[in-house]
Amino acid sequence: MKNLLFLILIIPIVGCIGPLKELESQIQDVYFDGVLDNAPEPLPDDFVNQVQINQPWLKEFDFLPGYAEIVFKEDSIFFITEDGVFTKISQDSGEVLFSKKINTKIKTGLFGGLDNYFFFTDQRNFLTKIDQNGNLIWSTKLTNSLNLKPFFYKNQIILKYINNKIESFDSNSGLSLWFYVRQNPPLSINVQSPIIIVDDILYSGFPGGKVVIIEPESGSFLTELTLSRPKGVTEIDRTNDVAGDLGIIDNMLFASSYNGEIISFDRASGSKIWSRKLSSYHGISTDNVNLLVPHENDSIYNFDLKSGKTLWKNNDLSYRKISKPLILNDFMLAIDYLGVLHIMNLSEGERVGVHKFGKDLQELIDFGETMSVQNSLNTTKMYKFEDFAYILLNHQKIIKIQINE
Repeated sequence: MKNLLFLILIIPIVGCIGPLKELESQIQDVYFDGVLDNAPEPLPDDFVNQVQINQPWLKEFDFLPGYAEIVFKEDSIFFITEDGVFTKISQDSGEVLFSKKINTKIKTGLFGGLDNYFFFTDQRNFLTKIDQNGNLIWSTKLTNSLNLKPFFYKNQIILKYINNKIESFDSNSGLSLWFYVRQNPPLSINVQSPIIIVDDILYSGFPGGKVVIIEPESGSFLTELTLSRPKGVTEIDRTNDVAGDLGIIDNMLFASSYNGEIISFDRASGSKIWSRKLSSYHGISTDNVNLLVPHENDSIYNFDLKSGKTLWKNNDLSYRKISKPLILNDFMLAIDYLGVLHIMNLSEGERVGVHKFGKDLQELIDFGETMSVQNSLNTTKMYKFEDFAYILLNHQKIIKIQINE
């Protein structure tokens, strides 16, 4: 029935719209990417890797906080556990080089700027700055909690709270410099859009399909852009929050929303260059050449930057609840709900590798808080540093990966 509907839709208009492959992708965006079958796409049988996947090390540590980050400094990796153990490990071997117990329960972190200082928040909702030896520099009480990684800009550490208020602190003194507040719609999906600053302009997505633009030196509001307006009868249908990362390439700003669209804006004028109907939680992944967007059903799109045309679409990971994709050299990496690493080439979007971490290591991903969409959102962290990928899996394992053709 599904294929018959597809044929009925496309046969009369193939000659009018253009290449069949692109037309098929556009129709699938609208008709076939809804929740028709939530069964995860099975892993391929007898799949032979077309790339060499090296795993130099996998290390397991005490539990890291729910919103954990790791920080790369020269040849070391820094992080902090939920119980407050500030740790430095070797990038080369994963061995512990230094650790120090800090007498507090950690909520988010570790965060690092351009210098040799680090930041975290604790269960009392204090933002704390320490040096590379774990010594306290300053600590200040926050007005709300945060789930997102802060953005470091000049002498500022800029936070976006869970209520979407943005506040800037002087990174040297801990004093509040400015804040920005806007009213939220009555219902949102509880997946936020991080802050990004390019060319001394701050961008961040908000509920209601908005991208807000701020001058980060003073916090002055400049303007806002609208991706799409709410549609539908129920509040859930009308939810169209800008979720996940924005993308900025040259003069173009890319943003996507849940229940909405992916849109390319001209950064200078704010005018729309192109748009495609697409619902996404994770937002944009880009290396300034490829524009990858995971659909809410976990299929992956690669769009042409200038036209929005679908270069390729991959359905191999449908409903596998994948993490935000990471671009590593010529490949795209994603972790599924079983903790399996999938590798696609960027040229055609074809799967070229599957990797399970360690011998028979297969475990369900911890999805964290079961609030709103977070009960199905895979927040596994993946980082690129030089030619390696580092994966923070289930708040305990840090894994180093290298991929060679």
